[in-house]
Amino acid sequence: MKKKGWSVLLIDSTSLVQSRRIYIPHIVAILLFLLCIGGLAGFGRCIYVVGHYAYSKLGVAGEQKKNSDLIKIVKFLQRRTKESSSEIEHLIAFEDKTRLEYGMNTIGEDIHKAGVGGPPKIEDMIMASLIDPKLVEANNIENEISQLFNQIGLQKKTFSRMEHYIFRQHDRWSQHPSIWPCVGRITSGYGYRIHPLFGYRAFHEGVDIANKTWTPIFATGDGIISFSGTKRDFGNVVKITHSGSGYETIYAHLKQASVVEGHPVKRGELIGYMGNTGRSTGPHLHYEVRNMGRHVNPMHYILPVETIVN
Repeated sequence: MKKKGWSVLLIDSTSLVQSRRIYIPHIVAILLFLLCIGGLAGFGRCIYVVGHYAYSKLGVAGEQKKNSDLIKIVKFLQRRTKESSSEIEHLIAFEDKTRLEYGMNTIGEDIHKAGVGGPPKIEDMIMASLIDPKLVEANNIENEISQLFNQIGLQKKTFSRMEHYIFRQHDRWSQHPSIWPCVGRITSGYGYRIHPLFGYRAFHEGVDIANKTWTPIFATGDGIISFSGTKRDFGNVVKITHSGSGYETIYAHLKQASVVEGHPVKRGELIGYMGNTGRSTGPHLHYEVRNMGRHVNPMHYILPVETIVN
């Protein structure tokens, strides 16, 4: 009886006579076939594993590159955050100094921090110890940037209020009589004196400053010309109302006025020239200051140049 199996015929290419037949049992052939299939499968698996490993390495390298870039960004943001915090601190110091100079209340440190701060919670500390330190840094940067935005918003509001207050103060101070109305020498001060024309004791409601005719006369504060004309005793008169401060100034015995009623003037602006009009013993300026309608000593409203706020 013939055995079942496989025969492999080996033929010499130079001689057909020297051919050789090898008998392979059926079971062996099946095993060899299975071994070939297994080998091919294993080889394919190896190729897959090697390819997947190479792809993973490339992916890891890419992620490392991204992570490195993110670390650089975090460090850059940390540096910029510190610089911005320092700039805000300088602004806060400037604001506090300005507020003190203008008599305003300073803002508390807790308000300047925009409500951010305080010790961390225990659960936050535990979570931070379990998370990647780089993620913790990134989260801290996010919180610091958010705090900076809050502080910037607060600074805008406080600066806006301070600016409004300072503008009002400057407007009020600009209307405050504070300079010499002209060049000359004082011939009669404020208060009781012997009247130069009538010889009796009378109250002098201003100061007299004497100089040559046509000596320029200047406004001592910002205001509106409320009168420019002639009065019996004072001759040619200019009156300025400094409505924002409650003051009025009067310039009398002018040779000529150079302004008209309703005309706005600035401190130091020319309003006329010294003369000898009205009841006068010689060319001079009679200068008065009134506060809320009451006469005050004009010498109290002539300040040194370096103290005047323009």
